[in-house]
Amino acid sequence: MSTDDALASRLAFLRGIIRRGFDAAPEQIQGFLIRTLASEASPLRDPPLFPEPSQEACFDAARFGGYPSLARAGFRLAHQIAHGIDAVAVSGRIFLQCIDRQRGRPEYSQAELAGDAIALLGIADGLHAIDPGECAAVQGARSWLHSMIDQHGGFDARLNRARLLAGDLVDGQGRFGRTLAYFDDLRIAALDLCLWNSWSDILAGVEHPDVANRRQLFKRLISEPPPAEGEVLHAAAWLTALDVLTVEFAASMVPDTRQVSRILAATQGSFLKWRWEDQPTRRGVMPTRWLIDKEADIQAFLMAVLYPYFRSQLEDEQYLRGFGLRQGRFDFAITSLRLIVEVKVLRTAADINDLEAQIADDLSLYFKDSNPFDSMIVYVYDDRDIREPERYPAIRDALKRRSGRIVDVIIIERPSMIPGRNNRAP
Repeated sequence: MSTDDALASRLAFLRGIIRRGFDAAPEQIQGFLIRTLASEASPLRDPPLFPEPSQEACFDAARFGGYPSLARAGFRLAHQIAHGIDAVAVSGRIFLQCIDRQRGRPEYSQAELAGDAIALLGIADGLHAIDPGECAAVQGARSWLHSMIDQHGGFDARLNRARLLAGDLVDGQGRFGRTLAYFDDLRIAALDLCLWNSWSDILAGVEHPDVANRRQLFKRLISEPPPAEGEVLHAAAWLTALDVLTVEFAASMVPDTRQVSRILAATQGSFLKWRWEDQPTRRGVMPTRWLIDKEADIQAFLMAVLYPYFRSQLEDEQYLRGFGLRQGRFDFAITSLRLIVEVKVLRTAADINDLEAQIADDLSLYFKDSNPFDSMIVYVYDDRDIREPERYPAIRDALKRRSGRIVDVIIIERPSMIPGRNNRAP
């Protein structure tokens, strides 16, 4: 069986577990599925995996039910807000009232909630989403939930990462850690990717495993025994993890504009072994000196970097259709992405002041109705002898504010082994 067949079979199997098990799943698990799988932008919705209960139905259940209903309402409310659906202030007040009812329940009910990582995550998610300010009701709810999260133990130790994320939603203390799990326990690794995918704003700074470990994780997710019938939460985690990894691998094969930005930004690291010899290493030949001295040198270097990804889609220095006596001539472009890469060189301190004006002029020439491009990355090579990296953020911000068509501004410093501008004589 090919990798494509194995992946398709595994995805279909996992979706089947979720479809058959959703109605019988506990309410907090239903809420988790809504939050992680019911995204309008996700291909997992075609066809829908389960019927989504309305926010009103979730609140009605939370008014009279226990903590599972409250957690489902929290997940549903956060899902609604996360996807740009208006959630009126009334929803936040109702949710806080439901929390107050849970706080008044018997001690055994509180102990059960403290041991349920998914329920804690749902309540924390709802509280984080409404964020109506530091009113007394919100402060009280957070304090109570904080005490629930800090109680040690739980019914399933493999769900402890969800508990840690719940804590971060409440107080932002970074309990989740700085890296995703990836190897020891496949269910923990899948859940980590699922949590990162759905709460990417909270976990934005969390590092992913390296490429070799991500590939190993992908292989295990499609080859090792999957969750059993009825294990809908673990099936959802596996399904989301496979979706995340598949999208990532597809992006590496067919890069988009963001991937181009990452590739170009990584060129700074490629200078680590840049060749510049003081004396030749072989008799009778010139010393190897890879000089970058002008824009054409940088363009050639970047074309070599991007060629393995785009090949014939790369277009080098072409004039664009214009009117009057001036026509735009971009440095190079990626036709499939409708993207121009514009290279600029800083040689003196005065060049910084001219940079914004140059880009403004380029924008006026490049993006006319008659031209086939709609976005641009600015690649700035800092060849000054006295560089000022502390000014880079301000330069980036100023250029990006010029136009929404500028998707990124990348500033790269000259390799340290290349001599200063006044010391390059042969």
